[in-house]
Amino acid sequence: MIINPIRPVYFVRKYPQKINLKTDFCTIENSCINKKPLVERKIIDNNQSINSFFNNIASLVFADTKDREQFSALLKKGFVTLSSSCYMDLKNPESAYGVVLERNRVDLESFDAYINKGQGIGVNFSQFSNPTDEIIKLNKYFKQKEPLSIRPPAGIALLDINHKKIKEFIELKNNANYNDWCFDLSVIIDDNFFNNPDNKLYAALLNSMLKKGEPGVIFSNNKNYICDCCAACELKPNEGLTLAHINLSKFYNYKTNNVDYNYLYTVSRLLKKAMDNIDKNAYIGVLGYQDLLDKLNYDYGSKEALGVLENCLKTIKKTNCKTALSPNGTTSRILGVYPSIEPKEKNIDKELITLQTAKKYMDGQISKTIILKRNATIEDVDRIIKTAKKIGLSGISVFRDEKNI
Repeated sequence: MIINPIRPVYFVRKYPQKINLKTDFCTIENSCINKKPLVERKIIDNNQSINSFFNNIASLVFADTKDREQFSALLKKGFVTLSSSCYMDLKNPESAYGVVLERNRVDLESFDAYINKGQGIGVNFSQFSNPTDEIIKLNKYFKQKEPLSIRPPAGIALLDINHKKIKEFIELKNNANYNDWCFDLSVIIDDNFFNNPDNKLYAALLNSMLKKGEPGVIFSNNKNYICDCCAACELKPNEGLTLAHINLSKFYNYKTNNVDYNYLYTVSRLLKKAMDNIDKNAYIGVLGYQDLLDKLNYDYGSKEALGVLENCLKTIKKTNCKTALSPNGTTSRILGVYPSIEPKEKNIDKELITLQTAKKYMDGQISKTIILKRNATIEDVDRIIKTAKKIGLSGISVFRDEKNI
């Protein structure tokens, strides 16, 4: 998750030891949907009901009455959710999706539609002769537009490790006020660099990551690599990312104390059908994994927990959907669960092995922000980068928690 690595936010929720059917399995009349994030993102009007909103969304997705009713019920009950950007695009189909790439120039006005919708933007500056100048100019434009946006504009600026101005890029935010920045920075590192590293440059990168959490690292042999601001998928120029999510916590069966994989398949199949109607290149991800483990009383990173994750992802993949992991911060707030496959307690090794398990079933890519303790060292950052590359992550960033020894 290479968006705002300096200021990560984790949603924490505690479940009761005993599962209550009435509170943990929502009905249409007793919806578990948190309306506030939808209102904040201007996806829904404050006076509009959740029921009417999801009925409208379902009618935009399905013409068939049965499919439409089933899909609407799943949205209302919190079994599935679309990304906030996807909700916005359904309401305004003339608007473009959320990623823009200009190869060697910045056309500021071309970003307006994305900024106004609060969508994440990725820009690769590797073809620019003076990338830092262009990044500063684009960031300034974003800040000026911020009052018009649904949420503060977010972007990721990428630069190839072999660019002649790479050191200037790494040092761009030295002594910066992060409130003045809309863009996170990430360096694209190819295999050749790891095989023949520039030790001084690599040391400067590690030191910068340790001290200020930036830049992040993207692993790719394509110097023109482009992704959304969360690095969930590699994208083509001007291509957007459409996402939906399955709430794994809803598939706990309190009678058997197990996961209802049959119903997970049924729901996944309908969501796949819905996303095909929206965008055949859409990806499906998950959230609420930690919440499911809480119900099962499994420890995050344990053999049992990894087995559940593997079985869930296998079941979803049986529908032939495309899968990807993204932070889904807004959507996790809507459903009141932990984002993606995030844990409630940070543990580097457990998080990496969980990501390694998930990677086997992802069509998209996985990036991750690792929380470091205050006494972390450059050697720790080096180990994390090399481990992340070894297990096949697309990117890695770190954040040092100054309150945690």
